[in-house]
Amino acid sequence: MALFALFMLIVQAEFFLRKPRFSWYGWGAATSFSAMLYAVGIFFEYNASPGPLNRSAGLLEYTAIICLIQCMYGFTFSYLGIKSKRYHPIAGICHSLILVLLWSTDYIVADRFVTRDFIGLETPYIEPALGPLGPVFVLYAFLASIMAIVLWVRRKGSNPRYRKAYLAGMGFWIVLGAHDGLASLGVPSLQYFMEYGFMGFSVAVLWVVFDDFLEATAEDKYRVITESANDCILVIQDGKMVFGNPACMNVLGQSLNNAAARDFVDIVVPEDRRQVLENCRRLLSGGNALDPYTVRVLKGDGEEGFVEINASTITYRKRPAVLAIMRDMTERKREEATRLENDKKIARLKKTESLGLLAGGVAHDLNNVLFGVVGYPGMILSKLPQDSPLVKPIKAIETSGKMAAAIVQDLLSVTRGVATPQETMNLNDVINEHLESPEHSKLLEFHPSITVDTRLDADLFNIRGSQPHVRSVIMNLVSNASEAIEGSGHVTLSTSNRYVDKPIGNYDTIESGEYVVLEVSDDGTGIPPSDIERIFEPFFTKKVMGRSGTGLGLMLVWNVIHDHDGYIDVQSDDSGTTFTLYFPITREELLNNRLSLPIKDLSGDGESVLVVDDVRSQREILCTMLKDFHYSPTAVSSGEEAIEYLKENSADLVLLDMIMDPGMNGRQTYEKIIALHPGQNAVIISGYTQTEDVKETQRMGAGPYLKKPVTLERLGLTVKEALVRARSGQA
Repeated sequence: MALFALFMLIVQAEFFLRKPRFSWYGWGAATSFSAMLYAVGIFFEYNASPGPLNRSAGLLEYTAIICLIQCMYGFTFSYLGIKSKRYHPIAGICHSLILVLLWSTDYIVADRFVTRDFIGLETPYIEPALGPLGPVFVLYAFLASIMAIVLWVRRKGSNPRYRKAYLAGMGFWIVLGAHDGLASLGVPSLQYFMEYGFMGFSVAVLWVVFDDFLEATAEDKYRVITESANDCILVIQDGKMVFGNPACMNVLGQSLNNAAARDFVDIVVPEDRRQVLENCRRLLSGGNALDPYTVRVLKGDGEEGFVEINASTITYRKRPAVLAIMRDMTERKREEATRLENDKKIARLKKTESLGLLAGGVAHDLNNVLFGVVGYPGMILSKLPQDSPLVKPIKAIETSGKMAAAIVQDLLSVTRGVATPQETMNLNDVINEHLESPEHSKLLEFHPSITVDTRLDADLFNIRGSQPHVRSVIMNLVSNASEAIEGSGHVTLSTSNRYVDKPIGNYDTIESGEYVVLEVSDDGTGIPPSDIERIFEPFFTKKVMGRSGTGLGLMLVWNVIHDHDGYIDVQSDDSGTTFTLYFPITREELLNNRLSLPIKDLSGDGESVLVVDDVRSQREILCTMLKDFHYSPTAVSSGEEAIEYLKENSADLVLLDMIMDPGMNGRQTYEKIIALHPGQNAVIISGYTQTEDVKETQRMGAGPYLKKPVTLERLGLTVKEALVRARSGQA
């Protein structure tokens, strides 16, 4: 029996080595190993006289039972696809404790022997007696076996042939085991038969494994045909994935090892599972072939993807199944979404520009018409006596004409191109001028419960543009924000320098670059989502026409921002609205402007500075600034190039960008730099806030952190301080 069990162990181990993706092959081999242990124990127990060898043989039998229970559940969980991440560690610990108790104490197997007079057996059978916990152990083995049978009976979807064979082997083992358990408790019975139960169960498992191995080997022949396909080819039977070609890894983003243990719908997002199940049910019930349809799947990285499924019915392993050919549509869906969004933005831009041109043309003609309406009343009034009854109506005509002229002026303002950049300005100055203007004072009189706050960056870069139009933008946004607040509230104007490393797809697609950013936010009721798409259209307003607005203010904002090659973003919800304006910065003024400190006080003495930045324009600007301070800069475009440079050269200071893509980031680069040059002086520079990488780099010895975009004065001060600090440290 032991030799036969060893043979089964070797055969199933070979199956597992050839098909490691089927983990139940391994559990089948372990089952044969348990049967071999039991057969060896029975052999020595039957042939050895009472003593240590006989007792050790008895302990080996009980050890085999523990191993079989562990293997029985391993095989069951693996084949039936039951998640068992927690079971094996817990059961392994419990079974290990039982084995320790078994081999080190006499609680389960006593340190004495009993003689069994089995019916039909001439020679008495001598074996170790059960200890106090022996009956409990026998009961545990019996209940564990019954629970395994329950799992196989209740779990649907497994191959019926395999289920019947497994249950037959398990039942055979339980019946013989129950007989031997009663015998060990002293009940008169025939000789022990459990070794035959072990063999019967092991043979049943071997048959399941062997039959599945043959079918899997046959499948591999078809796999060779399908492995070069770019589409995922899946066979779904009883709701489980029983075959998948290598392309499934790319399409689904996850391995299909042990796929037959998993339900197909597990990889489909919950919202689409009903559609998939209904389509599979319709196909298997004899329905017509389905048109290709698209569903969302859960990829291995947790992201959602899109696949197009073309499904049909086939006969697989002598039973009906669904053949699903799936094509990855994720990238196409993303491209379509991006294209639709871009088309939407282009359509919105064209619509706005067209309406702007129309408004400008209408305004031009209206100016000619209004010339007489505005001019003649003044001439008439100058010739009428003050007490004339016509004075009042003529003054009303004059006032209405002036109001119409103001609207015409607004119409002219929304025409693209009127705000062509002309001069260098600082946005903080424009904001402060507006806040001190009569228009702003009048606005506060209308809204006395509104507080206007400012958060202005003192180191703000300059921009180039038309100051009157930028000021008009600020006035319109502040006015709209004030009117959006019901009762008391706050309007906040904030400015900052911002470096956009990669394009941002918001309301407007914001390209990478350096910007001065103006944010105007309020804590009003917000803009309804249905109105967001239309707020920049001319004459679109929720205000009372003629009383608080003409519907031209935000269109003027849109056109002025784009005339300045800038961008605009709008975020709104129930807690308020924020308009974010992006103006490209200018360095011309800064490079020639007078510094608050004399340049000679910030100048160096030819010290070498290595500039590490992946953006070419950034490297050129930094090198130009450093040369103005009489430093000797060298620029490289990546962390890898910096390492190669410093292998042969040295630098008094490294100016290190933190975010470089692709390749090493700033922290990784500095870590390798200090391996070459311990204590290397460095200044960190980045367009992002101080991240954990920045802090870690500083902990390793790097110096101060500079946020992009960098002013000339700030760069000079930081470099000077870093070099002085390095000299002080060396002294």
